[in-house]
Amino acid sequence: MGLCQAFARAGRYAPCAVDNHKVQSILNAEVGNVRELTLEEVQTILTEGVAVARAKGFPSTVAVVDMGGNLRGVLRPEKGRIANPDIAIKKAWTAAALHRTTAQVRELMITTDRFGHGLQFTDERFCIVGGGFPIIDEAGDVIGGVGTSGGPVDLDCECSLVGLRKLGFQTDFADPLAGAPKSAKQTKAKATKAGAGKAATGKAGKKAAAKPAAKTAKK
Repeated sequence: MGLCQAFARAGRYAPCAVDNHKVQSILNAEVGNVRELTLEEVQTILTEGVAVARAKGFPSTVAVVDMGGNLRGVLRPEKGRIANPDIAIKKAWTAAALHRTTAQVRELMITTDRFGHGLQFTDERFCIVGGGFPIIDEAGDVIGGVGTSGGPVDLDCECSLVGLRKLGFQTDFADPLAGAPKSAKQTKAKATKAGAGKAATGKAGKKAAAKPAAKTAKK
C-alpha cells in the first residue's frame, strides 16, 4: 500500500496517484540536459592521472565525482598512502560543489575580506589544498570534479588535468571573481597606500628642489 492510499484509508487525505512520467519531466526540467560522465571518461581521468604520478615517482591517488558530488571512481596504486583516497575525494567534491579549483576555493576561504572566509569549517568535505578541479563539458556545465592526492601540489594539479586535457574538457580555470569589484576595505587600503605614496613623492620633490636653491644662494 502506498503512502497516499494509507492516508486515504485513515480518512485524512483524498486518494492520490503519482504520475511517474510527470515527475520525470519535472526532474528533467530542473536538471536540464546536463550530461553525465561516461564510464570510459572516468577511467581515462583516473588512469591518466595515476600514470603521470607514477612516472614522477609518486603513488598518488585520483578520484572523480559526479555533478552531485557522488563518487564515480577512485584509483589508489600500490604503496599509496591510505589517507590519499579520502583527500582526493574531498578535493574533487569541493571543486564540483563550488565550481572552482581548490586553489581558488582556498583564496576565497582563508582571505579575510573575501565572501567565503571561514566556509571551510561548515562542511567536513571541503578541502582547500590545490589539486582539485571541476569537470566542465563543452556546453560550459559542471558535470563533476576530479581530485588528486599524494604528491606536491603542482604535481597533484597536473595529474588531475592530464585526463581532462586528453578528453577535451576545460583546463583553463581563471578566477571567476578576478574582475569583481573590490570590497570597501580593500579600496580604502589601496587609497591610503596611494595617498602615502604621493605624499612621499611630494616630500622628496620639495627636498630635491630646495637643494639647488640653497647652492645658488651660497654662490
